[in-house]
Amino acid sequence: MTRIGLVLLGVILLGSMFMGNMALAQTTTTPFQSLSPTPSACTSGSQSVRVCSNGLQSCNDVCAAQDLSANQEVAGCRTACCNRFNVCVQMRNCGALRIDCN
Repeated sequence: MTRIGLVLLGVILLGSMFMGNMALAQTTTTPFQSLSPTPSACTSGSQSVRVCSNGLQSCNDVCAAQDLSANQEVAGCRTACCNRFNVCVQMRNCGALRIDCN
């Protein structure tokens, strides 16, 4: 009876070691790579372009509000906004989206 118990214990230990290695092998496999190309960060809906465009819109809104105020200096406000937009897209490697500020 003791021999049978020892054999069963040995089989259980060997089985658990084998199954443990199988579980380790399954967790260390590399995932499949996507075949789709990485989208550009400079497309019209990308976060980089939205950040720059929202900044340009906000800046132009400030210029429009200053136009309504009689005691504000507004000369060059929109040009400054345009230049900030161009710096923004350039910093995000989207220089092709620069706009003419004149």
